[in-house]
Amino acid sequence: MYDALLPFIFVLTAIYVWQVALRARENARLLGHQLCAQAKVQLLDQTVALQRLGVERGSDGRLHWRRRYRFEVSTDGSDRHQGTLDVMQDRLLGHSLPMFGSAELPQWEAAPNRDANVDGSNVVAFPQQGRSTLH
Repeated sequence: MYDALLPFIFVLTAIYVWQVALRARENARLLGHQLCAQAKVQLLDQTVALQRLGVERGSDGRLHWRRRYRFEVSTDGSDRHQGTLDVMQDRLLGHSLPMFGSAELPQWEAAPNRDANVDGSNVVAFPQQGRSTLH
């Protein structure tokens, strides 16, 4: 009888672990999006990738998964820089973003919102061809 239940339990466990991993990645993507919005850079590809997975003791004294996610950011749409964030129990433990000097980080003029989906996001309006809006 237990022989028939063992594969079923294994499949349910695998589905549960997969769902937990997807939920953690989505949470990390949202955290990355917020970090990029605060730093006024673009989160490229709108995604994060798991770089490292480990076990660490949390503030409650229990073992939890500690995940490090890697993502790419851009200051002007043509460059790419690596960033990371460390997450445990759906909380941001630490992050790293590239250092941008004030000369390297462009200041864009506020452009009228042409797309309602862009409002409140980290999308930066780039100047149109032939017009420079850099200060």
